[in-house]
Amino acid sequence: MNSTKRTLMFLGTAGGSLLLAVLVNLASAPKSVDGFSEVGQEFFPDFLDPLKATELSVAKFDTEQKEKQSFSVKKNDQGFWVIPSHHDYPAEAAERLARTAASMIGIRKVAVQSRSKEDWGRYGVQDPEAEAATGADGKDPRGTRLSLKDGSGNGLVDLIVGRAVEGRDSHYYVRQPDKNTVFIAKMTVDLSTKFADWIEPDLLKVNQPDITRILVNRYSVDEQQGTINQGEVLDFVKDRTAGKWGLDGLNTEAEQVKEATVTDLVRNLDQLKIVGVRPKPQGLNADLTVSDEVSQNPLLRQVLQADMQRQGYFVARGPQNSVQLVSNEGELIAGTSNGVRYTLYFGEIARGTAKDIEVGLKSDAAAAGNPEAAKEGADGKAAESEPAAADGPEKGPRRYLLVKVDYDEGLLGPKPEEPVAPEKPAILNDGAAPAAPAEGAPAEKPAEAAPAAPAPGEPAPAPAPAPAPAEAPAEKPAGEKAADPGSCDEPQAAPADAAAASAEAAPAAPQDPAPAAPAAPAQDSPAPAAAAAAQPADEPKPAADPKAEAQKAFDQAMAEYEAAKAGHAAAVKAWDDRAKEGRKRVKELSERFAGWYYVITAESFEKFQITRESAVEPKTAAPAPGAAPGPGGLGVPGLDGNPLLPPGAGN
Repeated sequence: MNSTKRTLMFLGTAGGSLLLAVLVNLASAPKSVDGFSEVGQEFFPDFLDPLKATELSVAKFDTEQKEKQSFSVKKNDQGFWVIPSHHDYPAEAAERLARTAASMIGIRKVAVQSRSKEDWGRYGVQDPEAEAATGADGKDPRGTRLSLKDGSGNGLVDLIVGRAVEGRDSHYYVRQPDKNTVFIAKMTVDLSTKFADWIEPDLLKVNQPDITRILVNRYSVDEQQGTINQGEVLDFVKDRTAGKWGLDGLNTEAEQVKEATVTDLVRNLDQLKIVGVRPKPQGLNADLTVSDEVSQNPLLRQVLQADMQRQGYFVARGPQNSVQLVSNEGELIAGTSNGVRYTLYFGEIARGTAKDIEVGLKSDAAAAGNPEAAKEGADGKAAESEPAAADGPEKGPRRYLLVKVDYDEGLLGPKPEEPVAPEKPAILNDGAAPAAPAEGAPAEKPAEAAPAAPAPGEPAPAPAPAPAPAEAPAEKPAGEKAADPGSCDEPQAAPADAAAASAEAAPAAPQDPAPAAPAAPAQDSPAPAAAAAAQPADEPKPAADPKAEAQKAFDQAMAEYEAAKAGHAAAVKAWDDRAKEGRKRVKELSERFAGWYYVITAESFEKFQITRESAVEPKTAAPAPGAAPGPGGLGVPGLDGNPLLPPGAGN
């Protein structure tokens, strides 16, 4: 073999070896890890503004109920937040959705966990809508899918969140729905799929201090007999001045209202929360009356009755053949100081799972798919699941609730009446006589006694008492009494003094000093009175000017009138403002309650079921004013300190 051939052979062998080495290297090299280059990058780098999110959807598989559950909230075309998964019930979602969206911004791919589809179940990142069997570890392979969209329906976030990574706080296995790779991501998502967390928590929008009347009507409906069993009726009214609660029919001498019991009732109204909703049937108006179309159509009326009866409500005939609503477990009326009157109707126990209670899914499906559902409902035998027990601390079956509001002006109290201006006295009118008739009538009588006035001045009677010093005091008062009617200007005293003077002067005028003897006995008894009458004569009061007194009284009355008039204007404005606010609130609340049945907890329902026995207690006797006993005494005249009485006797 020549050198050329040998060289070519070596080159061929070397080339083959090189090629073989390359092939072996390629064959033995590990496959590239899909997504490895993405580690450290954000899942959604274009999502920067949480306020762009106008729709949230959450889907997961409930292993206990063996069914998929979904929750969604969005802003509708009218710009209102609603919950599509719960019959488009109004939501208070702007702030909460912004928090949830913000928690999804900046989530990064920390590490690649797997690129194999077979590993999805192990990490719990299968789609919740997929059919899947429970894994070998007994855990469900499906995760929770979270999606955010903008107002145009464009996707902002779409991620399936699986199980938590063991030993690493806030780290989860996650997967994008259209990709196979399973990543590890650190995330603290502020997410709730609880219906109650996305709605207005204050159902009635009422404040405790505003509630001034509560009427509890504890009747019930006997569905078999079709009759109403009337129970207790408790009518509580709040005193607007004292702020204390009273009860109609209360024996105030021996009973009093338990303020704590009524306060708890008021607090429960203020804090009433719902745990579920479902739409009211067609034909039931916002004020819970039946529409004319339904009331005049027997078939539609039967369908409406069947739907309502499943929730514990019945359409009955009221006074004058009117149609009215009655509920299975009675009703409660609450009135506020601005004229808003709430009526709460308590219906049947809400049956089904927690999800059924929130939206009424099973009963809706049963009614839609079963032609006999209406008939069964009318018989009160609709096939439903067992009463659902509340989750968490609130135990017991939940119950349906209907609410209506109307305006009652009587709750505002009487409208302030305009004060009446005082009438000007006639004595103050220009050109009028100075009240001569009123003041002159009594003054005329002292003038009638004038003929008797000279009697004391006559020479014959005057010296008569001189020989008898004991009679001198009698002459002095007689002279003073005769002088007083002529000089005194007080109308009240004038008639009495004149009558006395006439009585004494009549016998004295025709008689000489001889009758002085009979006058003496008359002095025995009136001597003290005469002395007392003489006392004010020493310091005579100046005569009052009737016109000045009348002017003073009129000025005072006018001042009081002007003050009352100014206060009346403010009081009327306050009354009108409350009335205006009440009408506005009724309109808003009527629109809010118009389309819905509500579901409340058993705890809330029980707090409304108070009785007279629980709300009334014996009145504690208050000690009589000024009767507080001293040490060892009873505070009873004639008994204090009596050593024969045992301690505490007489109480």
